[in-house]
Amino acid sequence: MHNNTPFQRTKLALLITTIAAPAAALAAPMDLVQYPPGSAYKTPIPNVILSIDTSGSMNTTDSGMTKSRLAFVREGLENTLIKKPDGTPITKYDNKFRLAWQSYTCNNIPSSTGNCNSDNAIAKFDGTHKTTFATWAKNLVSGTASGTTNTPSHMLVWNAGEYLKTTGANSPWNATPGTSDSAPLDCRKAYHIFLTDGGWNYSTPTKWYPAYTPDKPGAATAFSFNTKILATDPYAQEIQNADGKLKSLPDAVSYNPSTNGQLKVYSDSYTRNIKNSANNKDYVYPSLADMAFHYWATDLQSSIPDKLSKRITQSGSQTFTSGTLTNSIDEYWNPKNNPATWQHLVQYTVGYGKNAATLPKKTTTSPQFTGGMYGSGLTDLVVGKTTWDNVVDSTADGDYDGYRPQDMWHMAINSRGKFYPVSGGDLTSVFSDIFDDLIVDTSAPISGFTSASGSVSRTNTESYQTTYVAAENKNSNDNTWFGFVTSDTLSTTGDATPNADWGVVAGKNKTTADKLSEITDISTRLILSYDLLGSSTDKGISFKWANFTETPDPASTASAKMWLNNGTVGTAASILGDTRGEDRLNFIRGDRSKEALNDTSAASIKFRNRKHIQGDIVNSTVWYVGEPASGYPIASYKSFSNTYRTRLPMVYVGGNDGMLHGFSAKDGTEKIAYVPHGVIQNLAQLTDANYNHRYYVDGSPMSGDVNLGAVGSPDWRTFLVGTLGAGGRGYFVLDVTKSGPKDASSPVPNDFVEGSASALVVMDKTAAAAVDAVPPAKPADPNAHPDIGHILGEPTVSESNQQRVLQITQMNDGRWAFISGNGYNSINENPVLLIQYLDGDKSLKTIQPSDPACPAAMKPKGNGLSTPQLLDVNGDSIPDMVYAGDLCGNVWKFDISSTTASNWSVAFSGSPLFTAQYTNAATGSSSRQAITTAPVLRPNRKAGGLMVAFGTGRNLTEGDRTDKSVQTVYSVLDNTRYTVESTGADKGRIKVKSSDPTPSPVSNGRSDLLSQSVTSGTAAGATGAGASLGREFWKLTTEEVTYACDAGDTVCEAKIKKGWDLDLPVSGERVTKSISFYDGSNILEIMSEVPASGSATASGDEVCAPQPSVAKPYRTLINISSGTPAKPPILDVNGDGAFKAADDGGYARMTASGKELRFATKDLQLRKGSDGKVDKLAKLPELLLRPSWRQLK
Repeated sequence: MHNNTPFQRTKLALLITTIAAPAAALAAPMDLVQYPPGSAYKTPIPNVILSIDTSGSMNTTDSGMTKSRLAFVREGLENTLIKKPDGTPITKYDNKFRLAWQSYTCNNIPSSTGNCNSDNAIAKFDGTHKTTFATWAKNLVSGTASGTTNTPSHMLVWNAGEYLKTTGANSPWNATPGTSDSAPLDCRKAYHIFLTDGGWNYSTPTKWYPAYTPDKPGAATAFSFNTKILATDPYAQEIQNADGKLKSLPDAVSYNPSTNGQLKVYSDSYTRNIKNSANNKDYVYPSLADMAFHYWATDLQSSIPDKLSKRITQSGSQTFTSGTLTNSIDEYWNPKNNPATWQHLVQYTVGYGKNAATLPKKTTTSPQFTGGMYGSGLTDLVVGKTTWDNVVDSTADGDYDGYRPQDMWHMAINSRGKFYPVSGGDLTSVFSDIFDDLIVDTSAPISGFTSASGSVSRTNTESYQTTYVAAENKNSNDNTWFGFVTSDTLSTTGDATPNADWGVVAGKNKTTADKLSEITDISTRLILSYDLLGSSTDKGISFKWANFTETPDPASTASAKMWLNNGTVGTAASILGDTRGEDRLNFIRGDRSKEALNDTSAASIKFRNRKHIQGDIVNSTVWYVGEPASGYPIASYKSFSNTYRTRLPMVYVGGNDGMLHGFSAKDGTEKIAYVPHGVIQNLAQLTDANYNHRYYVDGSPMSGDVNLGAVGSPDWRTFLVGTLGAGGRGYFVLDVTKSGPKDASSPVPNDFVEGSASALVVMDKTAAAAVDAVPPAKPADPNAHPDIGHILGEPTVSESNQQRVLQITQMNDGRWAFISGNGYNSINENPVLLIQYLDGDKSLKTIQPSDPACPAAMKPKGNGLSTPQLLDVNGDSIPDMVYAGDLCGNVWKFDISSTTASNWSVAFSGSPLFTAQYTNAATGSSSRQAITTAPVLRPNRKAGGLMVAFGTGRNLTEGDRTDKSVQTVYSVLDNTRYTVESTGADKGRIKVKSSDPTPSPVSNGRSDLLSQSVTSGTAAGATGAGASLGREFWKLTTEEVTYACDAGDTVCEAKIKKGWDLDLPVSGERVTKSISFYDGSNILEIMSEVPASGSATASGDEVCAPQPSVAKPYRTLINISSGTPAKPPILDVNGDGAFKAADDGGYARMTASGKELRFATKDLQLRKGSDGKVDKLAKLPELLLRPSWRQLK
């Protein structure tokens, strides 16, 4: 039995609520952007040259194997880049790099021999080029080109390096090789993947330079032990022992191994010349490591600026220790890092087969590849315990498979690449690891910056704000995408100082991320989640591996464990994926032992390195929950409020680390966190070393007090509702009533414990984004509802009580519910009002128009209902009407006034109140204007009825950020009147009057409205001075809207309108933030902006850095009814603090800060911006602060 008694009316009509903000066919959903503006861009895909040893020994079938080495190479390339063994095409690497290839039979780039057909030059890896490569790889056969014999490895290294020196139309650095490019991108990287099965060797030369004219001056056409360079040639002298002599690098850093002890790991002192008996001349005989160093240390394209991004995986200096030997290496010289900014070549070498994969200990100081690329073997080289053997002398000639395999490791070190010793067998995992690593190194979804998100919450004298950091170092994939909450104590003038209760270090705020980093035992964190497959009705669990249910049917049912394992539906084996699911879950909980820098195991998958375990906070706003704040005027609520007034105050915020966080507002420590079901499907991505940012719990939480008891036995609770924003569909509800005591004297119990998990999680109706499903291996989320999409936006709160959420409320049927728009990208793609009951059976009621009023030609992808505004007509704290817009420009009104829920409906017989549409006067073309924020409401003093004001514009996709469509602020009249029902089940409740006047929508669009404008709005405004220095100001037109006339006044009647519109004058300007009422008056304070942009991934164009365009915010002040500026003036143009009509009159628009805190003093309204500026605005006379509500009756 529900408590159906409405709250006592405190007035005939209570003030209506005001501020809010937001935040199909499944085949065409909207592509919701997954990163903040300016933080992502499409970097140039790298040049990759693949070189395969096709010497005779590659035909060897090793002991225990069923096929030859070359057969494994063919198979590995096909299974990595072309198709899986079952024939499934592989597209993972399509358009991720540009590829050239060669072998000993195809010994140049391009080459007409060896099945290359002159098609093996650099081109984007997709389409025809991919097919051509697949044919070449499938038909690889052993042998060497005419005129060469043995294992001429130098030839392939030479070809790769010299090809990258090519200029002109055929330069591999051009946007399209083969097409002239006057300005090749200066940040494209280049790699050489070289696979061989043994030490290189040579035969007597038959061709040499300079006797045979080269393709380009100063360089030989090819280089092998069959084609040599004269020792007297300057180029030969540069390559000979390149790693052992003084060189000034292109960035002017000196490489001097004779004086710099940090260079032991790179250098040796070996040189050798060979005399050709045919001409009795000496030719140089470098090692492969010398060549690799040369192509790393030389600017391969001197005409292209040196702007490659560095790859820094080990920041600062590092001390290496082996036994009693130590050596400290600067960041620049650490072989884990690549500091080169010039065009160079990085070598990825594969020693394949027993001979090439083993580094014999030929001397007491021979290097040993132990512990992996950067293991103890590298440490021994760094400290000098081992040194490189002489691989070019005659001893090595006689034992090349004993000495020369180490040259492959040396190559990788000298070029800041990697060496892969593979004793034999399948090469798929090796090729996959290499190509994955190249993509990691060249993907740059970040630019180094710190940005405050829009989240600011204020209570009493404290403020709580969020910050995210996209990257500490834009040249490193480490320490990216973290965030935190900080707290300040505020003075009455708005000055902020760090909140001492949270901790202060060196005068700076201690953050929630700092607090989380101090946790030594992650098992103590209370992190909850939702086990969808669990057999219990209450599916709330502690977020621990053992608590998730195994899938009952691997053939068709996905489970949380499957997603965390990176598995797929199909078989018991496929469900297990890579079996790293538990490690991933612990990583998300805060375990850092599996991060690459900390993981010393032999695991092939190393997780990404983090600065903090707390992820970034971008669009989620901080929500404060202290003592019960709903203010319901009944005794049971007052008792509840009194009982919990001393509970621990909390701040809640969503994070893109996969969870909602609940922090103590008192000291910033985490008390609770929640991982919603809808993000579990994508959690594994958070551990990827090549993590590209996406949103997880990016929606804004809100809380409200609800009574779950029956009449006479109240049971008040505080429920918190969270959404995922662009991170997923739907919402979840937690019971946050008992957060624990505020201090020792408080009697409030603490229910934030693991044993209360099932009670704390009230419901979870979240689901992964529809586009994340890839059936059948990755099935659609079974928790999805076809009418629930991505819910974005901030909560709708009471104008008079910012801590009271209007969306969590008692309904006229006596039940308690959460009211929301259904959001975007639902399966059905229609605007739907969601009424989620929080009591009883917790069922979901939906209301939607039978006709969505959105013609196919104008229907946007992913249409849905935005954040709603609620109207309580009779002041009983229960909403009677709901207003909300959609992406098709419609403003819908829903009537929920009846005590019978089945009578709730769309007002105006299912038609929208108004449709926002802009028509271009020059072309005659029309387009709908999306509405993504909640409307605001005020009675119309002159005509009666209700003004419904809203702005248009959206910022949901990457394309939206640079959209230049004209957007508009509207204020339209809802002429509906209400009366009180005198009989029947609805006795005492309000109902719509059917006549005098007849309720009707504003159906004629703009022709029913008076168009207002900004005077000289596209030109520079008046320049602010004094306290307003740095701001610009504009005036608005001053004609007031005529709503009614005296009888017989035909002149007046011709002017009657039903509201006004104001086109925003700046190209790209739109309203995506809450409209509010200024100083409690009828004046709208509209925060519009041209949003920040700078990403380039939507266009597909490659760029070397994002070109961020900062947001351009504006503040406009205009009367909701008349459509004119306030009188007297509010803005202070000359900054003298006087607000005189002569100086400031008529000005109603100004530039503003993107994010701001709002304060009021006795005389002023203050807006303290994130840019450090404080805008001082005039408070309004008391007369304007008292709107009348009688016009609704």
